[in-house]
Amino acid sequence: MTSGPIALVGLLGGQWFGRDAEAVLRSADVLFGHDRQFALLPRDIPGERVVLWGDLAAVVEGAVAARDAGRRACILAAGDPGFHGMVRFAAERLGEAALVVHPAPSSVALACARLATPWSDAVVVSLHGQELDEAVAAVLAEPKVAVLVSKRRPAGALGRALVAAGCGPRDVAVCSRLAEPDEEVTRTDLAGLAAGGFDDLSVVVVRAT
Repeated sequence: MTSGPIALVGLLGGQWFGRDAEAVLRSADVLFGHDRQFALLPRDIPGERVVLWGDLAAVVEGAVAARDAGRRACILAAGDPGFHGMVRFAAERLGEAALVVHPAPSSVALACARLATPWSDAVVVSLHGQELDEAVAAVLAEPKVAVLVSKRRPAGALGRALVAAGCGPRDVAVCSRLAEPDEEVTRTDLAGLAAGGFDDLSVVVVRAT
């Protein structure tokens, strides 16, 4: 037994974008996400909340099991899941017809907005799926790079890798917990980035001086 496609709904600071996204959230039987998303999601969203995040395969498998049991399954994503997010992973495994996607603005777009800089000319690297070497190569070659850091490859590790590679001076901004009540934008340099201490789910914008 199935109950239709699996929904992916992007959130920023617990906020969805659009009436259709709200309808999906309110009608879902089970929601898959992480603690921080659930802490910010309004309590009147009624579905069962399952804390399951980080292992994309496990998240998709959990949603499939719920769907096959006849439950409406919804995966909570950060920002736009089609931009360096879960859409590609889920579509490759389930097929595009098995998904319905309701994006929020990308965290990269929001980070650049906080800096009052366009992001149309930025190279984007996601350390959720790419290696540190790829981010370092992009920063060395391009004047503006936005890097989505991760728990395994945090902002401090990126900074240390750039220093080790002999990267020249850069203006650095670490945008953390975007759209959340404790949002923080830290402007620093490569040495400050290498010192670490930043949130694992940050966007690091590195610009040539």
